[in-house]
Amino acid sequence: MPVHMPHVPRTRVGFTLAELLISLTLTVSIFAAAVPFFTTQMRQLQQNLARADAQQTARFAQNTVDRELRNIGIAVTPMQPTAGIPRNQPKIIQAAPFAVTFNTNLVANDTLDMNAVYYDPNVPPSLTTAMTATNMITLPLSAKAYPDFIYRDATGLLSPAETVSYWASVDSTASAADEYVMFRRVNDGPVAVVARGLRIPSGQALFKYRRLYSTGIVDSVLTAALPILWDGAAGTADSIRTVTLSVRGVFHGFDLRNKAQKFERYVSTQTNLANIGLSQRNACGDVPLNPGVPTATIVSVVVGVTDRVRLTFASSGDEASGEKDVERYAIFRREVGNPWDEPIAVVGKAGGPYLWEDFDIQAGNSYQYGVAAQDCSPANSTIMTSATVIH
Repeated sequence: MPVHMPHVPRTRVGFTLAELLISLTLTVSIFAAAVPFFTTQMRQLQQNLARADAQQTARFAQNTVDRELRNIGIAVTPMQPTAGIPRNQPKIIQAAPFAVTFNTNLVANDTLDMNAVYYDPNVPPSLTTAMTATNMITLPLSAKAYPDFIYRDATGLLSPAETVSYWASVDSTASAADEYVMFRRVNDGPVAVVARGLRIPSGQALFKYRRLYSTGIVDSVLTAALPILWDGAAGTADSIRTVTLSVRGVFHGFDLRNKAQKFERYVSTQTNLANIGLSQRNACGDVPLNPGVPTATIVSVVVGVTDRVRLTFASSGDEASGEKDVERYAIFRREVGNPWDEPIAVVGKAGGPYLWEDFDIQAGNSYQYGVAAQDCSPANSTIMTSATVIH
């Protein structure tokens, strides 16, 4: 008798052609939608980076100029006719639409130069002092030579204030005629590129200035009145109070359709020249004249009030007259028989006569007080000593 085996259906492995076509169609559709989306996102990111790059270019140029220009006039040498220095070393040398040149003690390679803004032992000595006749320069974008005088201090040493120049010239490598390169130079040193990709539209100046006019009003200087040079009309260069830098940073990129596009960011900032207009010291560094001999007295005991010593003294002869360089008075105290120590207080100049009180005293001690005038170097006068007071 024949035996019949039960029918077992075969398990199907894989996909049918229809299923493969549907899967492939869905996959292609997803990629067709996703790829343009991610491409657009990537190009949008590139545009944001391009805008940031343009902003950074303009901001870097502005910050570099502002950081050094605001220090204009530090340690410039004042006139001293008796020492053979007939005129002040200028603070502003050149104020032009596309160039500015000024003097300041920006960097020193000697730790003894306490007035310098920066210390760099690797800077050549010729770039840390005023120039001489052997290393004169032609001012940027002009035919004017500088210096016309060798600026020295009363000891005969070259002024520590070097000459710093910033200017912008058309970028010969750029496709547009209004794209510029900003340069920097110290004295007759090498010219350094500060920034490229700067756009200055036709008819616009890179630098604009405001000056103090004879009417007492600070107002804009017309571009037609530029350049202003240190050897021009008396006092004109020293009357400049602010410098405004206006520039556009440029980055060449692509738009969302991958077509070439120029990205720009505009920066305009104003730098106040705090050191312009300040009188230049004629003899700062000479030992100032002594102040008056101080008078120390115990203030009468008042119920509820702490005993104190009242010190009075007259001002130095170099505060309101003479060299006019006294800035402050250092007050000293010692117990009788002891040497002078560090000052216990400092009093700023105020015209005098001066009054100062000491509340930190102990009963039974004998004190002497001293006062010394201090100028802008700083140099101290002789300590003038009071009579002994006993608490």
